[in-house]
Amino acid sequence: MKTFSIFTALLFAVNLAFCQNAWQDAIKLNEYFDLDTLRFRAEIDNSADVMEVEIIDVLAKYCPNSVFQEGSDNKVNLKTCMEGNPFISLHQYAQGRFSNVLAAERPQASGWADESTKPSGGGLSGGSLITNLADGLAIFLVRRTKEELNAAFFEGLRKRMEEEPAYHTLFPATYDLLYVIGSEVYNYNAYIETLREGFLNDLKVLPTNVRQFSLDRNFVKKQELQIAIEDLLTTSQMIFDGENPLQILDFMGRDASLQDDQRWPEISDPKTRTAMQDMAMSMRALRLFTKSITQDDSAKVWVSPEEIGRRMKDLTHVYLYLGLLWQQGSDIRFSNGNDFRGVLGKLEKMNQTPLSLRNYVVTLAQTGRALERSFKDLLVKADTASNLNDEYRNFATQVFDLLELAKSFREQVILPDWKVLDGKPVEQNKTDFKPSQVDSLEGKLFTVLHQLHDLEFNVRQAHYTLAVSNLTRLLTELLNPGDFKYRKEFLRHVNFMATVAEARDSREVAAAIELFALPPGSSRMKKQSAWSISLNSYGGVGYGKENDFDKEVADMVENKAVLAPYAPIGIDLNHGLKNNHGSLSLYAQLIDVGALFAYRFGNEISQIPELKFQNIVAPGGYLIYGFGNNIPCSFGVGAQLGPNLRKVDINSLDIKTTSAWRFGAILSVDIPITHFYTR
Repeated sequence: MKTFSIFTALLFAVNLAFCQNAWQDAIKLNEYFDLDTLRFRAEIDNSADVMEVEIIDVLAKYCPNSVFQEGSDNKVNLKTCMEGNPFISLHQYAQGRFSNVLAAERPQASGWADESTKPSGGGLSGGSLITNLADGLAIFLVRRTKEELNAAFFEGLRKRMEEEPAYHTLFPATYDLLYVIGSEVYNYNAYIETLREGFLNDLKVLPTNVRQFSLDRNFVKKQELQIAIEDLLTTSQMIFDGENPLQILDFMGRDASLQDDQRWPEISDPKTRTAMQDMAMSMRALRLFTKSITQDDSAKVWVSPEEIGRRMKDLTHVYLYLGLLWQQGSDIRFSNGNDFRGVLGKLEKMNQTPLSLRNYVVTLAQTGRALERSFKDLLVKADTASNLNDEYRNFATQVFDLLELAKSFREQVILPDWKVLDGKPVEQNKTDFKPSQVDSLEGKLFTVLHQLHDLEFNVRQAHYTLAVSNLTRLLTELLNPGDFKYRKEFLRHVNFMATVAEARDSREVAAAIELFALPPGSSRMKKQSAWSISLNSYGGVGYGKENDFDKEVADMVENKAVLAPYAPIGIDLNHGLKNNHGSLSLYAQLIDVGALFAYRFGNEISQIPELKFQNIVAPGGYLIYGFGNNIPCSFGVGAQLGPNLRKVDINSLDIKTTSAWRFGAILSVDIPITHFYTR
C-alpha cells in the first residue's frame, strides 16, 4: 500500500510537470499581461485583444482551488486565483469584463471550489440587468467619444496635408494614401496598417526628401539661406560619409557657395550680406591656420598643442610663422575694411606674442588632435564592425567643434584693434564692427547643419521620433515665420507618424492614436446629409438650473445651478446645413448615464454598486447645433428630467431621492450609435 501511494505521488508529480511548464506558460501570458509600475504586479493589459480562454487555460493549472463548475461550463474565480501572489495580480481585471469561462470540453481539475466561490457584485461580471446595461452603455460611450475624436484627428491630418505643400514634399507616400482614402478617413481603423506602412516609407527616406525640400526656393525664400543650404547639405553628407576632416574644411573655406563673392549681392539685406562675407572670411582664415599646423604625409597629421605652446614662446618662430601666414592671406578681407594682412601688420615691432593669438592656435591644435583620433577610430571600426554609432557620433561632434572655431578666430584675432606699445601688443575694442550680426547668421547656419546631421543619423538608427524633432527645428530655422504658422500642428502630426512607425504591435499603435488624437467619424454623416434620424448619444457636460418636484426641497436649495457630466441615449432628428456649416438637431432623450460616463472615462475595470432603472431615466428634449468643418462637437439648449444618479464611487452611489427638471445647455461630442434614416 505504501509502495502504491509513493507510485501514485510520483505519477501525479510527473503529470503536473508535463502540464505545468512555467517558462512556456509565462511566455503565453506575457502576450496579454503588462507590468503595473505603481503596484509592481503583472496585470492583464486592458489595451490588448485579450484571448480569455487561453489565459484561463493557463491559470486553471496554477489555481486548482479557484476552479469550479457551473452547468456545463468550467470557471475560474479570478478574485481568489493568484491571491497573495507578490508578482501577479488578477484583482483589477476580475472586476471588469472578464467572462471567467473555461471551455466546457476542458478536463475538470481537482480541488474545485463549490458554488459559493462564484464571483458576485456589479460590473459586467455580475449584478442586475439594469446595472450591466447602464455600465456597459457608459463604457461604450467613453470608447465612442474617443473614436470620434480620433477620427477628427485623422481628418485634420488629411486636410492639413492637402493645404500645405511642405507635407507633399516631405511625406509623399502618406500624402498619396490620404488623398486616395479621401473622406473615408473617418474609418481610420480599416486603413491604419496601410497608413503605418506609408509613415514608415516616408520616414526611411526623410533625409532625401528634406534635401529636395531645402533646395526648393518656394519653401526656403531667404537669399542667404538659399546660398548656405547648398553648402550645409554638402557638408552634412561629407560628415556622414566619413570624409577626411581636412577635405571638409577645404570645401567650406574654398569651394563652398558662401565663398563665391559673385553671389553675395543676391542677399537683399545689407547687414546680412556683410555678415555672410565675414563668415566666409572667417572660414578662409580657419582653413589657412589649419593648413599651417597640419601635414598630410605625417603619421601625426596635426602638430601637438604642447609643441605649439612651446614654440609660440620663441619670438623668432612667431615672427616667421606670422610672416608666412601674411604671405598666404591676401584674399581674406572683412566687411569693415580690415583684411588679414592689415591685422597681422599691426603686430610688427612686438617683443612678445599676443596671448589671445597663442591661445587660439593652441585650441585649434587641441581640437585637431581630438578630431584626428576620432577619425582614426572611425576608420578602424569601419573595417571590423558594422555598428559605428559611438565612433561616428564622436567624429561628427569633433568636426562641428573644428568648424565653429571660425567664430573664435574673429573674436581673438580679428576683432581686437591691435596696437603695439613699448613692444607689447595691446587689444583695443573696435567700435565700427558689429560681431552680433555675424554671430546670429553663423549660429543659425550651424544649427541647420547640426539638425541635418542629427536627422540623418536618427533615421539610420530608426529613431524616428527624434528625427521628426530635428525636422521641426530645421523648418523653424529655414522657413519664414509667416510660412510656418502651423508649426505646433506639424509637430503633433509628425510625432504621431513617427510613434506609429516605431510601434512594435497593434497595442502600441492604439496607444499612439489615443495619445495624439484623444482630445468612428459617423457624426460626419449627419452634417453631410439633408435629413437623418438616428439613435444618438452626446458625451460631454451640461450646465443649467434645477427645480425640484418637491417644492419644499426646491425652496431649501439656494443655488440651483448644476454643472454635471452628460451622456444620454435618445432619438435624433437631424438636418445637415449646406457648405459644411454643421447641422441642427431635435433631440429626444430617454436616459442619462452621465455619472457613469464620467467614472468610466478614467476607470473601465472596477465594478460598480448595483443600479435601478429609475436611477438613470431622464427624459428630455434639446435643440442641438453640430459644429461645422466636421468637428465632432455639439452645443445644445433644452430641458430634461435630472437623473437620480449624480455620482459614482468605487464603493458607493450618490442617488438623489427626489426628481427635478433641469433647464440649460450642453457641450458634448456627437456620438451617433446607428442611423435609421438618411437622405
